[in-house]
Amino acid sequence: MAHAGQQDFLTIGAVAESVGVSAQTLRLWEAQGLLEPDRTAGGQRRYATRHVERARQVAEMRRQYGWNTAAIRTSLAADSTDSAKHTWKGNRFRRARRERGLSLKDAAARIGISPAYLSSLERGEGEPSSQIVARIADAYLIPMSGLAEFRARGSVVVRADERARGVLDGGVTWEELVLPGHALEPALLIVPPGEGSGGEYSRPGETFAFMLEGTLEFALEHEELAVGPGDSITLEPRTAFAWQNAGEVEARAVWVEQLRPDAWEASAGAAEVVRRARRAERPD
Repeated sequence: MAHAGQQDFLTIGAVAESVGVSAQTLRLWEAQGLLEPDRTAGGQRRYATRHVERARQVAEMRRQYGWNTAAIRTSLAADSTDSAKHTWKGNRFRRARRERGLSLKDAAARIGISPAYLSSLERGEGEPSSQIVARIADAYLIPMSGLAEFRARGSVVVRADERARGVLDGGVTWEELVLPGHALEPALLIVPPGEGSGGEYSRPGETFAFMLEGTLEFALEHEELAVGPGDSITLEPRTAFAWQNAGEVEARAVWVEQLRPDAWEASAGAAEVVRRARRAERPD
């Protein structure tokens, strides 16, 4: 292990041992474009955590599926594209509606938007606000993260590069911090300057937010509150609120929502995510 600044780097031998392949195999994968370690000014390879995870992906695809280089390269490219897509993709909106047996017209009436707008969201056109995603989730009686696409490979730990991520209207970003099925729904909320929730909404359980960076201004029924770095705010169930970053720097907050005991019972998609994660943890 070599140390440079705040980043630890592994040697090629350490990575090979961790992944269960030879150092020569890692060099071959590099030549094939499957693995690209960092390099020092002198040309020495530097392997960080992300490179180890990538090497493990390649090794797993070879061992489990017997894929060739072209197939692995295609799959890795698809994974990279998926990770940049919105958490709340159109097919998830459509799937959640159909799981509840709702027509487009009936669902739109429950949500309080036009059928044409809901149809456009289901086609993946445009970016909804946080308020709209919350209203869709409430109309379908599922948590907001029940509309998410999860990539985590374990049912206990969600790695930093596995978070379900959604970029909404104005560049507001939610990164889900746990898999579905829990009583709490924590997320990392990132709000660019001048952006906000898109309007007033409420949540069925308590809402807690801890500000890491920047300031969010919360508009409640009878007051407005500025919550800055190190501050936290707790909102009672069904409290109507809106939030906005009126500052000049990006705001980041750990956002936690309390869910109903039966919150996940209606979500077949969430159950499948947890089943896949648990299967992935089982030894061969």
